[in-house]
Amino acid sequence: MLGTIGCILAIALLIITVFKGLHPLIAGLLATAVVIVCCQVPVWDTFLNGYSAGMTGFIKNYVIMFFMGAAFGEFMSLSGFARSIAYKMIDIFGAKRGILIIVATTAILTYSGVSVFVVIFAIYPIALYVLQAGDIPRRLLPGMVNLGAGVFTMTMLPGSPALTNVVPANYLGTTIYAAPTLGIILAIVAAVLGLIYLEWQAKVWKKNGEHFTPGSKDVMMPMSGESRKDVPNFFVAFVPVAIIFVGNLVGTRMGLNATFAVCISLLLGILYTAILSWKNISNAAKLEGINKSAANALISITNSAAIVGFAGAVKMVPAFQNFLDFATGIGGSPLLAAVISMDIICAITASSSGGIQIWCELLGKHFLSMGVNAQQLHRLVTVAAGTLDSLPHAGPNLTFMTVCDLKFKEGYFPIFVITCIIPMICQFLGLALAGLGIC
Repeated sequence: MLGTIGCILAIALLIITVFKGLHPLIAGLLATAVVIVCCQVPVWDTFLNGYSAGMTGFIKNYVIMFFMGAAFGEFMSLSGFARSIAYKMIDIFGAKRGILIIVATTAILTYSGVSVFVVIFAIYPIALYVLQAGDIPRRLLPGMVNLGAGVFTMTMLPGSPALTNVVPANYLGTTIYAAPTLGIILAIVAAVLGLIYLEWQAKVWKKNGEHFTPGSKDVMMPMSGESRKDVPNFFVAFVPVAIIFVGNLVGTRMGLNATFAVCISLLLGILYTAILSWKNISNAAKLEGINKSAANALISITNSAAIVGFAGAVKMVPAFQNFLDFATGIGGSPLLAAVISMDIICAITASSSGGIQIWCELLGKHFLSMGVNAQQLHRLVTVAAGTLDSLPHAGPNLTFMTVCDLKFKEGYFPIFVITCIIPMICQFLGLALAGLGIC
C-alpha cells in the first residue's frame, strides 16, 4: 500500500517540479528517490538499473535522430527555405488560417513517419513566419504541433507508422490499419475539436493584448515585399520536406528500422538543403549552425531522457503491478478495462510508445483471451496510449518547450487540452462506437 501511494506521490512531485521549472534531471532523481523510500527497494540498484538504464537507453536509441532533426531545422532556416514555404502557404491559404497551415503541415510530416520528437525541429522555422503573418501568440505553437503530430496521426488514423500504432500489431495479430472506420471517425472528431479550440484560444489571448513575439534566440527576416526578393523558389524549398515524406515511406516499406529510416531521410534533406544553399550561407554561419544543432539536440534529448529514466525506475518496483491489477480488475466491458489500464500505464511512464509496449507484453494476451474484437482492441488501446502520456513530465513536451523557448506556465495548457482532454473524449466515444459494432 505504501509503495502504491509512494508512486502516486512521486508522479505528482515530478509533474509539479517540472511545471515549476526545476531541471528535469533533478526532478527525475527526486521522484525516483521518493519511489525508492516508499517502496523500500535497493537504492543503488534502482538508480543504476532502473533510472540510469532507462535514461541512457533512450539517449542511445534517439540521440542521432535528435541531432539530425535539429540540423535539418537549422539549415532550413539558414537557407531561407523555411521562409519560402511559409510565404507560399500564407499566399495560398491566407494569414488568417495560420493555425490550420501549421497543423496540416505537421500532420503530413508525422503521418509519413517523422517522429513526434523530431517534427518540432522541422516545423519550427516554418511556423515562426506563419505565426508572424497571422499575429498568433507563439506560446500556442506547441499545442498546434501536438495536434498535428501527437493526436489523430499518431493513434487514430489507420496506417499510421507511429510506434504507438505499430507495437500492438505485433502482439494482437492485427495490422497498422486495424479498425479503419472507427479510427477515421475518431481522427475527424479530434482534428475538428482541436482546431476549434486552438482558434478560440488564439482569439482569447489576442483580446487580452497578446501578439506574436519571436523567441530570444530566433533570428527572423521582416515579412515585407522587399524581404521576398531573395527568397528561394517554393518548389526548390519544398523538396527537403518531400524527401522526408518519401524517405520515411519508402524506408518503412523496405523494412528499415523506423528510427534509421527517419535519420536517413533527415540526412538526405540536410544534404540537399546545404548543397543548394552552400554559396548563400557564410562559412561562419554554417559552423555556428551545425554547432547550435548539436547543442540544441543534446539539451532536448537530455531533458526528455531524464524523465524516461523515472519510468524505468517505477517499472522495477512491485507497486507497479498493483496498478495493473487494479486496472484489470475493473468490472464491466473488457474494452473499458483495457483502455483504463492503458491510461494508467501511460500516465506513469509518460510515454505512449513505452506504455503500449508494457501493456502489450503484460496484458495483451489477457484481454484477447476474454474474446474481445482484436481490431477494436488495437485501435482503442492505441487511442488510450495517447491520452495521459502527455502530462507535464512527458519527454516530447520538454523538447517542445526547449525548442520554442517557452516555460511550462506559458505553453503547457494548450498541450493539455489538445493531447489529454480531446483524446480522452475520443477514447470514450470510441468505446461507445465499438459497442455499436463499428470497427
